[in-house]
Formats: sequence, structure tokens, C-alpha cells
Amino acid sequence: MVLDRYIARAVFSGALLACFVMLSIFVFIDFVNQLKSVGTGDYGVMQAAVFVLLKLPQRLYELSPSILLLGGILSLGTLAANSELIVMRASGISPMRITRSVLQAGLLVALLVAVIGEYIAPSATRIAKNYRAQAMEKKLLVAGMNDVWARDGNRYVNVKKILPNHRLQHVRVYEMDNNYRLSSIIYARGAQFRDKQWHLRNLKRSTISAEGVTVQRQKKMVMDRLILLELFTVLELESYDMSASELYAYSRYLEDNNLDSREYLLAFWIKVFTPLTCLVMLFIAMPIVFATTPRSGGMGQRVILAVLIGVIYYVVNRSFNHLGVALDFSPLLSAAVPLLLVLGAGYFFMKKVA
Repeated sequence: MVLDRYIARAVFSGALLACFVMLSIFVFIDFVNQLKSVGTGDYGVMQAAVFVLLKLPQRLYELSPSILLLGGILSLGTLAANSELIVMRASGISPMRITRSVLQAGLLVALLVAVIGEYIAPSATRIAKNYRAQAMEKKLLVAGMNDVWARDGNRYVNVKKILPNHRLQHVRVYEMDNNYRLSSIIYARGAQFRDKQWHLRNLKRSTISAEGVTVQRQKKMVMDRLILLELFTVLELESYDMSASELYAYSRYLEDNNLDSREYLLAFWIKVFTPLTCLVMLFIAMPIVFATTPRSGGMGQRVILAVLIGVIYYVVNRSFNHLGVALDFSPLLSAAVPLLLVLGAGYFFMKKVA
């Protein structure tokens, strides 16, 4: 329908404008924060700029609800200020019908946000952290998107995945003799640092000698050195950097081992609800848009109102999330309640203007 396409064009243009403005601000802030690390190893200004650019998908994902809120108020508020929404309503188009067109456009943006959060942002964040660590720490080598290589004397360690709480998955240790010939290969499905030692589990050791290759299997093995903790802390992903599938799998792993999984379950549900939050932010923008008239004030007032709503939601959401963890609430409930409160407020004000 022509109306749907026209409103979608307005929503997309507003979202792009808000995206450019907000990302420009946060890119500058992130770059200034990185300047503190400039001069460490080979980490210079250019490397800091590349790191910040690689982190852009994650920053875009985090800001997506605020971007849609601001973009919706800017673009649709302009339509209202130009009396275009009044003409639509005078033509018999109800506010709910206009809102439906807006949410249809928002659904496409929400799907894009979901793809960014699940696939693009986690991978880009890993690349960014690997790139930064490689520049700062000479002992680190990077091969591929997720693999991490570290050298310790005559030992080379390959890690497929670094998890929080000093946990590694799919670890290979290549040991060289004094003549730099490969003497053994150790493969472990997992490893964890505790009690000042690395505990490897479910491992296979292949010893190479002139007589051939001898293979031994062990349930557990303890090593004093595996990968430097300094490198580990640089490369470790935080819960909000992980994809929803990774968070869910890691939560199940913690539960199976009788460990606290609430933080990661909460992060999982926040990931799930973020695309829905984008739609709710567009929905709550609609009462503001319908209340806008040619005489109700300029764009500056609408921008301030959008920023105020975004800040309030951010504070309430974060507070409830942390309160839920502290009081042992269900992670699903902790993530859903702020969203439901905003949805209820949006519905209440929509009834007022409809």
C-alpha cells in the first residue's frame, strides 16, 4: 500500500539519521577511551581507530532501541508538524492503522537488529579484541576469526573459544623439543584456570618419536602454564558480547555443573528481547507523534523528550536487571518486566490520543 511505503520511508530515513548522530557521538567517546592504551606495544592511534570501527556492530546493536525511538520521533514528528498526519486522519485513517504501518517498518529493522546481535556483532567483537591484543602483546598470534594462538617458550597453544570465568574450549598444545621438532600434541575438549593451575579435561596426548606416534587418553590433566592470564583477560568476551545461542549453551553448561548461570541467562533473555524492545520504542513514540502539531514546538523539544525517555528506560531496565539478579528473580522475569511496563505505558497513552 502507498501509505505503508510512505511511512516506512519516513521511519527508515529517521532511523538512519539517528543512527549516524548517535554512532558518531559514541565512536568519538570510544576512541578517546582507547587513547589511554596507545603506546602499549604496537598499539597506536591507527590501531585504536581500527579497534573502534570493528566494535561498531556491537555499539549499533546496543543503541538500536534508542536509535529507533529517536528516529521515529524525528521523522514521524516532522510528518505531524507538517500536518501530514492530520491529513491522513482526516482521510479516515485511524491512529492505530498508522501505528500498524510504523510497526511493520520497525519489524524489518528489528529483524536486522536480531541478525546483527546474533551473527555480526559477536564475530566483529572477537576480531576487534584479537586485533587489539595482537598489537599490544607480542606473544599473541591470531589465525582466523575465532582461533587464538599463544606461544610460551617451546610450546604453542591453540584455543578455539575463550569463555568467561577463565574457561577455554577445544585446546591444542603443540610441544617442541630443543631442536624445534614437534614432540607431542595435546588436545583437550575444555580447560579451566582454578587454584593457580590449568585443569584440562577429556584430553588426548599424541607423543611423537623416532619409533612412531603413541596416543594416550586421559580424563584430567593439570598444567601450571597454558595461556598467560594477561592475554586471557584481554580476549575474554563479556556476557553482553556473546550471541544468544552462545549464552544459552554456556548457561546450560553452568547448570549442568551446578554453577550460577543467572547472569548469562539474563543476558540471553535481554538478547532475545532487544529486537522486541526496538518495536516497543517505536510504539511508545507514537503518542508523542500524534500529540505533535504545527504549534506544539520545534524539533529540539522532540529530541530532548526522546533522549529523556531513552535515559529513563535505560536506568529502569538496568536497575531491574541487577535487582533481579540480587534478589534471585527469574532471569526471564527480570528481562521482561521493564519491556512490559513500557509497552503498557505506550498502550495507555495511545488510548488517550486515539
